[in-house]
Amino acid sequence: MIDIIKFSKSLLPFERLTIPTTLKLSEVLERLDEAVEPPKMFRMNLLFRRPNKPYEGTISGNTFKISRIIRGRNSFLPVIEGEIHPESFGCSIAIKMSLYKVVLIFTIYWLSITGSFWILALLAWLVDRSVGPIFLPILGMFIFGWLLCLIPFKIEAKMTTKFLFNLFREELVD
Repeated sequence: MIDIIKFSKSLLPFERLTIPTTLKLSEVLERLDEAVEPPKMFRMNLLFRRPNKPYEGTISGNTFKISRIIRGRNSFLPVIEGEIHPESFGCSIAIKMSLYKVVLIFTIYWLSITGSFWILALLAWLVDRSVGPIFLPILGMFIFGWLLCLIPFKIEAKMTTKFLFNLFREELVD
């Protein structure tokens, strides 16, 4: 049952994770500050000029909301929201990754329209086989829209997860 739940969660453009670390709250905030710059309304990324920091966003108290700075456009870039919880051993960082609200609304709209047409076309085909399997291209549109959203999101979420685990990793002192 748990495997089915994990599999179904992997099919959605959302991620949740918790990063335990022995770093103190101030050290976690300091590392975040070193990796995150304030958001800009318009960002001019020249071809050979890299941004000073890999992420942009806000850090406020024990919470942060960031996204990766990229060249070009990627509407499916995750928005990373985190909350730092002080613990007896250090801190735990609870992270949620999701799509931008506008992109999520558009994706839901696209999938609901194509899904509804697919069901209607499938029912029409089941009632009268002379209609032909028109439901197949509509199913293809549904799958295309879903994968167009899911694949770029999961790739970026995996990169961000790796970056955050490395960012909050403790250095070993010899």
